[in-house]
Amino acid sequence: MMKNNSVKEIYRHIVSFFFPEYCPYCSSLIEPDDISCPHCGKSVLGQAVAIRRGVLGSRCVAPFAYEGKVRKAIVNFKFHEMSQYARPLAAVLAKTIEEEYPVDEIDLITYVPMRKWDQLNREYNQSELLAKELADTFSIPCAETLLKVKRTKKQHKLKFSERKKNLSGAFVLKDKEWLKGKTVLLIDDVMTSGITLSHCVKKLYSAKPYQVYCAVVASAAEHEKEERKHPVQEE
Repeated sequence: MMKNNSVKEIYRHIVSFFFPEYCPYCSSLIEPDDISCPHCGKSVLGQAVAIRRGVLGSRCVAPFAYEGKVRKAIVNFKFHEMSQYARPLAAVLAKTIEEEYPVDEIDLITYVPMRKWDQLNREYNQSELLAKELADTFSIPCAETLLKVKRTKKQHKLKFSERKKNLSGAFVLKDKEWLKGKTVLLIDDVMTSGITLSHCVKKLYSAKPYQVYCAVVASAAEHEKEERKHPVQEE
C-alpha cells in the first residue's frame, strides 16, 4: 500500500516556496501536492490506461503511450533538467503498478542504469529518480543492482536491427547472491523497442531471482511497427 510521507511533504512545501513546481505535461504552475494542472488532470491523467508488454519472459506495464504531452514531459524530464518531474510521473506510475502487480510481494525496486560518465554529465539518472520515488511510496528498498560498463550509441539513433548488438555486454550485475530468490521491480522511463529492458532483465535473471517485473512511465507499443521503420527521435 502507498504511504503518506509527511516529513518529505513538509520539506517539499518549503522547497517549492523558492522553487515552484510545474505541471509535467504543459509546464503551468501547480501546487506542491498536485501531480498535474486541472486541465491535464482530465486530458492526460484521465486517459491513463495500463499498457502491457512482454519483456524476455517478464511483464512490463505503463500508464501511458509515448506520445503527445506525455512524450514532451519525458523528454523534458530526461534531457532538459526537469528532475522535479520524477514525483508527479512516479505518482501515476505507482497507481498502475498497484493495479497490475502484487506490490506486497516485491522485495526490491531497481532501475536501468546509466554509464557513470553520462550520469555525471546529465547530473542524474531519470530512471533512478523514478525508482526512488516509488520506493518511498511503497516502503520498499531501492538499490542499484546493475551497472552499465560499456559506452554505447544512442538507441534512438539506430535502426531496430542494430539496437540489440549495440547493447551487447553493456550491463553487468553488482552482486548475484543478493538478488537470489527475490521479487524485483525494474524501472525505466520509457520503453520503445524493449531491447534495453530485455538486456537488463536477462542480467537480473542470471542471479536467479524469484520474479522480475518491469514498469515504465510510457510505452511506444502502440507504434511499434512504425517505430521500427522510423526510430523515436529525442531532442
